[in-house]
Amino acid sequence: MHAVFVFIVTLALLVLASVACPSTRRRRIHAQNYPGLTDQDILQEGKPATFVTPGQTYRIATGSTVVLPCRVTPAGAYVLAWKRGIAVLTAGPVKVTPDKRVRLLQSPVSTSSLTGIPELSGEGYSLELKDVRPQDAGDYVCQIGTMEPREITHTLEILVPPRIHYVSHSGPLEVLQGATVKMECRASGNPVPTVAWTRKNNVLPSGERSVSGLSLVIQHADRHSAGQYQCSADNGVGQPDTRHITLNVLYGPEVETERSTVHTGIGLEAQLVCIVHAEPSPQVLWFKDTAQLGTTEQHAAHARGNRYTLVIRNVTSADFGNYSCVASNSHGKGRGQLTLTGTAGLAVFDSPPLGTEKDTYNISWSVNSHAAITEYRLFYRQQPHHHHGHHQELIFNNSKMIYRNDWNSVVLPGAGVTNLQIPLPPPFPGVTRQKMWYTVRSLHPSTTYEARVQARNQHGWNKLSPIFHFTTRSNDMENMVEPSAQPAVYGISQQGMAPFSSGVREKLSSAFSLIVVLVVHLF
Repeated sequence: MHAVFVFIVTLALLVLASVACPSTRRRRIHAQNYPGLTDQDILQEGKPATFVTPGQTYRIATGSTVVLPCRVTPAGAYVLAWKRGIAVLTAGPVKVTPDKRVRLLQSPVSTSSLTGIPELSGEGYSLELKDVRPQDAGDYVCQIGTMEPREITHTLEILVPPRIHYVSHSGPLEVLQGATVKMECRASGNPVPTVAWTRKNNVLPSGERSVSGLSLVIQHADRHSAGQYQCSADNGVGQPDTRHITLNVLYGPEVETERSTVHTGIGLEAQLVCIVHAEPSPQVLWFKDTAQLGTTEQHAAHARGNRYTLVIRNVTSADFGNYSCVASNSHGKGRGQLTLTGTAGLAVFDSPPLGTEKDTYNISWSVNSHAAITEYRLFYRQQPHHHHGHHQELIFNNSKMIYRNDWNSVVLPGAGVTNLQIPLPPPFPGVTRQKMWYTVRSLHPSTTYEARVQARNQHGWNKLSPIFHFTTRSNDMENMVEPSAQPAVYGISQQGMAPFSSGVREKLSSAFSLIVVLVVHLF
């Protein structure tokens, strides 16, 4: 009933305004002031109303205030009405709609003259709408109340910030290793938002930092696929909306060893470390050969994160051997193999790759060992060309070196050992860097050779070193270093002292003899 009443009142106002205001009242004013003018003259004198403001489209964010303008010229006593669809919002200065967010803003009143005849003038009314909502979107019509209505249309488009209204997984997502994972995220807003996927503190499994789309698919998920994924919806209005999905991949233990071979010494402490990745967390047991190790005064097992450590205190020769860490959970089992040894580490060559002589080369190296090195074995040869797939190499058989005829072998005694049958007494030293060198002779100029070294201490031979390449000087190069008269065949320097050649030793001996003679003569 209220709507019908408002509609009837509005129509009445429009009819009265269109009939009385623009014609009757104007003729009455003219007749009173200009008795000689006829009605026809007065009607010809009138001008049709036109809009000063054109219809436009307004894009407004929700919660904002918008003002829709409506002004006409010439300024006259026309009634302006605002409509939205069939609903009338205002008629002239009267607000018809009960919506409290709607307000009329009347334009300033000014005076003007038409052929010197004073008349009422007003440019129009603008419509203000506060706290706009998505349902306010649509067309708003401003209409002049004349016999032939004229109107303009403003289109209101409401910009809505993005909102994620659907996420495929609200809690942690658990899948088995190798499975295909699909995560979905849907959002609404105006304009339609774009959804992008990222992973917290990491790139996506594809290697990309971000991908767009309503879904993210991961093929063959593994432990590297686990993490916190984020879908973010953004349309440029307000702040992006985000949701998080935590992906857990369940898999059996994957075991790595920090060092497959651990070198130590008698009386020292050794640590064997396995890195274990598993979900859920595994149980880790330690074995020496086939015997399981428990916690004792000598053995202790520790775990920190995915790092599992077996500590062996006060190492004895009985502790040397093969160890394993065995990790298991509900999805499988994994094993890591380690060796605890008292042998020396791999030899490291420290001589320059380019020699200073054309037919000799002074090769030097060092090894780390907790026990004194008793013997070295040096293998060297001219670098082969491997013609017709013929490959020559060193072969081991029960710790005995078997080498092809193109390898030259030199056995060198270690430092400071007079009787190889008697081991060094305790306490044994910590790890020491023990050095050695040898002058290789009868080489060809401008030729590349390769060498490998083994070292032996009281616990046995270490592994053969990686191949080291060196090249002799060519014939056309000047001799940069003057060779000694009688170069030594081999030398030792366990404390880092440079070895002396035979000629130097002879000079030192002569000088020492001279000093002794002088001392005897003086006393």
